[in-house]
Amino acid sequence: MNMVKGRADARWLPSRHHFALFRLYAFLRMQSATPEPREGLVMILDRDQTAVEHHGVSLWIALTVTCYLAATLLSRWPLPLALPVAFLLAPVAIHVPLLSIAALTLGNRRVNSFTLMFAFVAMAIYFARHSSWARFAAWQFLAVVALNGVAAVIVFALRGPIARLERGVSSAS
Repeated sequence: MNMVKGRADARWLPSRHHFALFRLYAFLRMQSATPEPREGLVMILDRDQTAVEHHGVSLWIALTVTCYLAATLLSRWPLPLALPVAFLLAPVAIHVPLLSIAALTLGNRRVNSFTLMFAFVAMAIYFARHSSWARFAAWQFLAVVALNGVAAVIVFALRGPIARLERGVSSAS
């Protein structure tokens, strides 16, 4: 397990982020960050350590699934009533496939993550092709996924400078 001691600016290290958009932003932010020594601070360099990223993506997916549920299952309801009910149903609609896929893949996180993201993209493509108001949520989902793909290519191209940056911060602590 890699860690950085005594550097508050290490929160901007790309290796602390999961998605390429966040990694790219962190790299650009770290380029301009000034060293912030903080006695006794220890940061783990693990891509699952950024609460803002994980909660933000989770909320984004929950809101997108809420739109899909409101546009399909609750389409006959008035929208001001359908959206809150769909928001309450969204965790179930997300977790049932999540747990089913996890059971089928014996808990393999990579396969589970890929399958779940594939399902989200497939749903977005389905809704993007229809004339429902939920197509706007589907198109923004697809746009962010595409933008993350572009960021992944850029982060891949910058892997050398990112590694040097992280070695410099890790060795300085």
